[in-house]
Amino acid sequence: MRKILSLSIFLMLLAGWSCTQEGDATTVVATEEVIFVSGDKVRVLGRLITDQPVTTTDHGFQISTAENFPSPIIVSLGVKEGPGRFIGEAEGLDINQIYYVRAFASVGGVDLYGESIEVKTLNPIIESYGPTFSKPGAEIIIQGRNLPLGTKVFFGTQEATILENQFESRLRVRIPAASTDPIVKVRVQVQNKILEFSQNFEYQSGKYTLLGQFPEGQRIYDNVFFQNQSGFFVGIGSLRLGAGYYQGFQRFDPQSNAWSAVNFPGESREGAFATSNYLGGGAIEVSRDVFELKRDFWRIDGSTFTRLPDLPTNSFNSLAFELNGALFLAGGSGIGTRSIRKYNPTAQTWSTQAPTPIDINNGLAWFVFENKAYFVASDSRIWEYQPTNDSWRIFSSYPGSQGNGYGLAQVIGEKVYIGLYRRTEQFFELDLRSLVWKAKNSVPGLPQSINTGYFTFNGQIYILRAPEESIAGVLPMELYRFDPNGI
Repeated sequence: MRKILSLSIFLMLLAGWSCTQEGDATTVVATEEVIFVSGDKVRVLGRLITDQPVTTTDHGFQISTAENFPSPIIVSLGVKEGPGRFIGEAEGLDINQIYYVRAFASVGGVDLYGESIEVKTLNPIIESYGPTFSKPGAEIIIQGRNLPLGTKVFFGTQEATILENQFESRLRVRIPAASTDPIVKVRVQVQNKILEFSQNFEYQSGKYTLLGQFPEGQRIYDNVFFQNQSGFFVGIGSLRLGAGYYQGFQRFDPQSNAWSAVNFPGESREGAFATSNYLGGGAIEVSRDVFELKRDFWRIDGSTFTRLPDLPTNSFNSLAFELNGALFLAGGSGIGTRSIRKYNPTAQTWSTQAPTPIDINNGLAWFVFENKAYFVASDSRIWEYQPTNDSWRIFSSYPGSQGNGYGLAQVIGEKVYIGLYRRTEQFFELDLRSLVWKAKNSVPGLPQSINTGYFTFNGQIYILRAPEESIAGVLPMELYRFDPNGI
């Protein structure tokens, strides 16, 4: 019974397939099945069937977009000795296209063909990519299907480099340089088809522009700085390596980019405090590590200083801020590292607030937002101080390194920029509503630099940087303008 079944199947093959006969020899070519198909590639299984020894001068497959194979793509597999299966692959086909494929063999000068099989190449599909926030030169991974060799990836108008294409489903891509916009679309191009992710990619941004140097080539430390309607003020600090004190202030006008000298009627000093409206405290070093503490207290009006009644206590390296029209003086030496005093400018009186939950001095990064003060503690937790009920709570946590302290914090709109601590170049943006952190670009210049003043104007941050005191050489203080969204 099995022999009869086998004979019947063979007779059916002879009836359906191309064949040639030489005496008693019978040779048949069969197109068995398509075993793989992708966007631009098909892999087909064929078979050469014969009951006698046979040698083909060539065998393989023909592929065409027309059923009559007028100008087919030839997949040549060369000489074949004897019968058996064979596999061929064609690549570089058009995506989403119907093709016809058939096996062939050349035997004794005769071309034999199997029946054609219809196959349609697949459409490319993109599924996901990540990360969605990074900087040029870093890598992202794109996941998808049917992404053949020759696939291109664009970030906005910038073409990326594809480092690796794994199984036409995973692309390892190097992020290109940005053009002008930090937020761009990621597009994948396969032949003439363009696919676009709905999730935007955001470049790590932050552009620094060097505006110039501090006047006279001076390097000052332990100074004060403040900002008001008249510009940015930097001064009354100590000169490098105990060379005395810097007298008065230099005022920078961000509209003209010009510096001008401003006289201060009091003594120069180090470790004083200053806000937009008040200045005071500090000390003069009379001998090594011996200080004469100062209690004079000044009202600032533009470039004019008016002396007020002295401070009720010493203040050295304290931190000062203004909320709801009142001045708050916190921490440092003299009033206690966890003490806060509040100054009422109408009554010209001082009162003591509840102790703070953290040690405070002018080495902390801090900022004011919506009449509340925020302090980045040494353990990276950010504490919020509510002056109306004299209360504290943990607000967020700084994600970067605090190095050796003395970082900066500046608010623009509903975002605050924190970082650039001593011996670090990290800078971060915190959305004050969503509490989402984003890294910003590192500051250029000498890495061993510290911040000696920082201000905001027209949505940009101005940062005065000085080489650390131990750095020798004629190295000036440099003023940079930082555009948070610049590329």
